[in-house]
This record gives sequence, structure tokens and C-alpha cells, in this order.
Amino acid sequence: MPSLLGRLLLTIFCLCGSLAWANNPLTDDVIVLNDNVPAVQVSADVKSWIDEGSHAAIALIAGGAVNFKSGRAEDYYQLNKFDTLWIKLSVKRPMGNTAQWTLNVPLPFLDSVTLYQADAAGRWVAQRAGDSVGQSEWPRQGLYADFELTLADSTPKDLYLQIRNFKQVSVPIRLATFQQREMQRQLELLGMGLMLGALLSLAILSLLRYVEHRKAIDGWAALFGLLIASTIGQINGVMNVFVWAQLPEIGNYASGVVPVVTVGCALLFIRNIFSLHVHYRWFDRFLSSVGWGTIASVVAYAVVDRFIADWISNVFMIFAILIGIVATYLSRRDGSVVGRWLMFALLPVFSTILYMVGEAVGLVPTLWQMRYLTSLGVAIAIPVLLYALSQLTHDRKELVVRANHLPTQDALTGLLTPEVFQTHLETAVQRAIDHREPLALVMVRVTNHEHIRQAYSDTTAEQCLLRAVVKIQRILRDVDPAGRVGTAEFALLMEGVATRQALTERMVKLIGSGLIPLPGLVPEVTLHFHAVCVMLHDNPVPPGRVLDDLRDLMAGMSPHTRRPIRFLEALPTEASQMHSQAEPA
Repeated sequence: MPSLLGRLLLTIFCLCGSLAWANNPLTDDVIVLNDNVPAVQVSADVKSWIDEGSHAAIALIAGGAVNFKSGRAEDYYQLNKFDTLWIKLSVKRPMGNTAQWTLNVPLPFLDSVTLYQADAAGRWVAQRAGDSVGQSEWPRQGLYADFELTLADSTPKDLYLQIRNFKQVSVPIRLATFQQREMQRQLELLGMGLMLGALLSLAILSLLRYVEHRKAIDGWAALFGLLIASTIGQINGVMNVFVWAQLPEIGNYASGVVPVVTVGCALLFIRNIFSLHVHYRWFDRFLSSVGWGTIASVVAYAVVDRFIADWISNVFMIFAILIGIVATYLSRRDGSVVGRWLMFALLPVFSTILYMVGEAVGLVPTLWQMRYLTSLGVAIAIPVLLYALSQLTHDRKELVVRANHLPTQDALTGLLTPEVFQTHLETAVQRAIDHREPLALVMVRVTNHEHIRQAYSDTTAEQCLLRAVVKIQRILRDVDPAGRVGTAEFALLMEGVATRQALTERMVKLIGSGLIPLPGLVPEVTLHFHAVCVMLHDNPVPPGRVLDDLRDLMAGMSPHTRRPIRFLEALPTEASQMHSQAEPA
């Protein structure tokens, strides 16, 4: 009996549902806009048609003369600058729902997006947006196309999207209530503001460091920070809103040009940070060529069709990204602490950019959120880049303030101890022999250190030694070992210095900086440097006695000599005499 009653109730329910369906029939492709679900991304099949030659008008499209085909919403559409994509959507707001709805296409780089919907009189009303359309013509100015829907009653409404783009594209479509959409817009603008603010902070900080220290790497870092901020702003539509608002033609091309230029500049910036020319000279030159070639590839936009130019630039950009990953790995393999941090920072950024390029050429599925992940990766990388720059440029003050007692470092100066420096010297000499790499060894002495100690005090003499170390570090790279091998003597190992002239220029800079009076000392105190050098790749003195030979050469120099820079010459060799011995009779 309970089973019979249950079947009866089910039959009555089905009959009632059938009557309701007959009064308000819905097809499978009708999107129901319910107030309880304030945001919807279209994921079901959509109807689309490509108008080859772009001849059709909305009257023809809506009149039923076009054969729309159903397909997945995530599909790529093979577009070019001559064709137009039409997408048909059917939406319905059920009775009792009163929220106002919006439709947006979250792709800032689309050339043109037009939404057609019928008004109360049956006339088709168009709303137009896109990066080739001035912001003043947009119905709602923003980062990407955003339209308001007119839903007067609960009957299904047909919407038509007309999309123009110079290359293939996958079109994500989102629907949201007006209130929910405003919240989305505010969150997007807040996120972009935080990211761009962090990037501009990097640029401003680098500019301040350049003004204070006059280091070229800081000036390039400031320009690189501005370029990165411009790129993030461009791929997210910020530049089109605030910079190219009245110049849509420039904004249209900037979406393809700016990221390519940025990737090329990133390679050049990485090259300056990593100093790969020390151990990978050929790869360093290759890295530079790829960077400049990537930047130059954007010239294709001026000489060939935009579609072909985009392919050329994308190929260069993909190759440049792969080379950047290799450069980061090589720096990490050499044991560089900075390389480890930069690998952690740059690999996610390179990976997301590579994915976005893959999207552009249709190799991977479209994820419109990927540009946010890329922006977030760059924003996270900012503190790491700041740390790397501080380590490579102006954190030499750590040598002054730290007084750690590690067995490998001198307690006063923080330089290597003689024993540890000797180990570095032997390793570098062996590497120079194996790979024929240039190698220079320099011994520097503060000749007036004893005079300063006697005339002032031991404390002042130690301060002068610390000042001398700071000046010495300014002529070294982060990969050049330096050790304290005497009371006022320092040994410097410079890999990659191939000529006497290049080494002499560094020593002249050091000697000149020593003649600048030390601040804070009255009367004025200067440092007098003497330097003795040897080019080990030309004069292969055994590492076991080369420091003693340099010391002997230094001992023969007068404190007031006019030749404070001298080189250890190779010992002359004499030809051995051939003695003939008469054979016994």
C-alpha cells in the first residue's frame, strides 16, 4: 500500500511539472540567471558562426539566415583580421528575481567585442568595447569588455556577441549581477594597484640607490622595474584605461609588443646579475644575442602582416624564456646564493609567461586567470630581486659591521683567511689550466698603515683597514675571492681579466679612491695603496709560491714610488748548451 501511494504522488508531481514546462518551456542552451547564484561563467555549449569577410549585419544574424554551430565554450576560434565571430546566447531571469545582470569577456587584448540585445521596441541595441576602441566609446570603462543586460521580464532573451581579433582566440564569457560585478571590479583594481605599487617601489628604490651610489646596475634595475610595471599593466588592461585611452591604435599593438620587449630586457638584466661570462663566456655572449634579438623582433610589426609578426615575436619570446631558465640553472649550479633565490623567483614567472604564449598559439587550454597568476608571480619576485641587488651591489657594509668568527673569515675585515684563500687560488689555477680561462692575482698593501697607527691609534688604523676593504670590494665582483694575507696586505683573485690594461685600470681606480680623505677623521687621512700583479694565464707561477714572489716584489718598492702598480715578470730562460764528447780511440 505505501508503495502504491508513493507511485501515485510521483505521477501527480510529473504531471504538474509537465504543465509548468508547457507554460514556460526552456531549451538546454538557455542560461538561467538566478539571484541566488550571483556569478556564472558560461561552460556549456554555445552557438557560434564565423563570418568570413565580415559582411553580415545583426539583422541578418538575428533573422535566422545563419547556421549557428554548437561547440564547447572553451574552444579556439580560427580568426584573422578579415573575419568576425558571432556567438549566440539565450538567457532567462526567472520570475521573482530582480537583480540587474552584466556580461563581461575578461580578455583585455581582444580587438573588438560588441554585444547586441533587443530593446522593448524590438530594435537591436549595440554596446561596443575592445582594445582597438577608445575608452570613451565603452559602455563601462574598465580593464576589459563589460556590458549591462536589459532583462525586462522572465521570458528568454537572445544575446549576440560580435568579436573581431587578428588571430585565433578562445572567448571566456562571464555573467554576474551588478552588485557582484562591482565587487569583482574593485577586487581586480585593488589587486592591480598592489602589484603595480610593489613594482614601482622596486623602480623607485633602485633609482634612489643609483642616485646615492652611481652604480649602473641600479639605473638599469629602475628602468627594468618600470618596464615590468608597464607590461603587467598592459596585459591586464590597466594601460589601455589610463595611458592609451585616447590612442586605441597604440594600445592594440602594445599588447603584443610590450611583453616581447620585456622578456628580451629580462635576459639582458639577468646577464648583468649572474656574471656568467666568468665560467660560461660563450653562453654569456649567446645570452646577450638572444636578448637583443628578442627586442629587435618587434620590428616585424612594422614590416609584415600583424599575424605573421606576432608569430615571429612569440617564437623569439619562447626561445628567450627557455634560455633564461637555462641561465638561471647555470648560475644556481655554480653555487651562487643569489642564483638560488633568483631561480626561486624567476622560474614561476617564466613558466606562467610560457603558458600564456602557449595559449596565444593554441597549444594549451585557455585560462584567462593565468595573467593574474603571472602578475602575482612577478609581485612575489620583487622582494627577491631587491635582495639580489642588495647582495650584488651595495651590501658591502656587511663587511664593516659583521664580526663573525667563522674559521674561514678574518675576524676584522670579513675577508678570507690566508689558508682558505690559498685553497681558492689552487682551485682557480687548476681551472684556468683545464679550461684556458684568464686569471689574475693581485696583492694590495696599505703602505701608510703603520704611520697611521703610530700617529693616531690602533683603533684609527683598524678603521682605515676596514675602509680599505670597502674600497677594494668596489673593484671586485661578487665571484672574486679576496683574502687578508698580512697586517695590511690583501690578496685578490680576479677570474676573467685577460689583459694587463684591464687590470691596471682597476688598480688605478683603487689607488685614486684611496687618495680621497676618509670622512670623520681630523686631520684628514688618506690611504696609500701599492699593488703587485701577475697574469697567471701568461705567467703560470705555481700557486704554492706565487704569494711569496709577489711579497718579494712588493718589498722592493719604495713607499714613495711613482710606480705603485707592478707586474711579476716571467723568469728569463736560457738555451741549454749542447756538449759533444769525443769517442775514445
